[in-house]
Amino acid sequence: MMQFRAPRLSDVAERAGVSIAVASVALRGGSRGTIRVGDKTAEKVRRVARRMQFRPNMAAQMLKGRKHDVIGVMIGAESTAANYGRLAAIEREAYGRGYRLMIGQFHNDAAHTAGYINDFLSRGIGALVCFHNPLMPSNPEVMDLLAQTRALVFQTVSLVQGACCVDVDRAAGVREAVTYLLGRGRRRVALALNAAPETDSLMEDRRRGYLAGVGDPDGERSRSLIWSGTGEFPPSREVLDGAVDALVVRGGADAIVASNDIWAVDLIKALRRRGLDVPGEVAVVGFDNLEAGALFDPSLTTIDQNNVDFARAAVDLLLATLDGKPLSRAERTRVVQPKLVVRESA
Repeated sequence: MMQFRAPRLSDVAERAGVSIAVASVALRGGSRGTIRVGDKTAEKVRRVARRMQFRPNMAAQMLKGRKHDVIGVMIGAESTAANYGRLAAIEREAYGRGYRLMIGQFHNDAAHTAGYINDFLSRGIGALVCFHNPLMPSNPEVMDLLAQTRALVFQTVSLVQGACCVDVDRAAGVREAVTYLLGRGRRRVALALNAAPETDSLMEDRRRGYLAGVGDPDGERSRSLIWSGTGEFPPSREVLDGAVDALVVRGGADAIVASNDIWAVDLIKALRRRGLDVPGEVAVVGFDNLEAGALFDPSLTTIDQNNVDFARAAVDLLLATLDGKPLSRAERTRVVQPKLVVRESA
């Protein structure tokens, strides 16, 4: 009977046609010493590793000072569908580099959050991806534990000095959507936000991109075309009908950019309740590129946050930090460019 032997790093290197040293660096990202690996070669090695179901030898890693092949993740228990899509992209990227994920959840409970992070540290997990959670800075215990993590990457904004951060240029995405709509002959493009930009930085990014797209940096000419909700999620029928009345019935908008895909779909339903055709009379653009948007009728034009590049940047930063690569302040922050996905709704 043939005995199964797990693939080794040397097997991956041979199949990919590279040296063992190059394969090792490619799977860990970045560079090491004098070894530099190009993006195409690195992707080829990762693809081979995935096909061979290669897993790194944990015992060998520990002897070399690598404590674990697990990356910890902290994410809100009631996080958005967009964040869970991003989490899936990070898992795929980590898997391609020979790493697994261990998930902890915030639950908006400081003690619970601290327990998860402490568990990561006690298991020797030195790499952690932390999704945005505005309640964390208010708890000293949580912040102290995060500061003890060897490699730390935040989503959106770094909460620990010296940690890394990956963000998305949301303003650029909305600007591209507005420019596209104007180029298609729409005359009055509106913006529907689920929360006030004055209290939500993510909504402010969208507002900034919208104003750049319509060429109104001060926002004076566009006041009647920007609507903000109170953060209610999911939005009620009354709220959505109010947004349509304000932007379309009274504001005369013939296109709406929504703050996310769920709002976009619900706004299309509200427009139909008013007897308005989408996209004939009013075009609608979402934000996030959730899978359900492609299945809706009409299929949703949306802004894709480019989770693949986000995940690659996050894992690159984690592994570079674990390897002791010195990163400048500028290098510790990566900004991912979104892209417009054109479908039937606009």
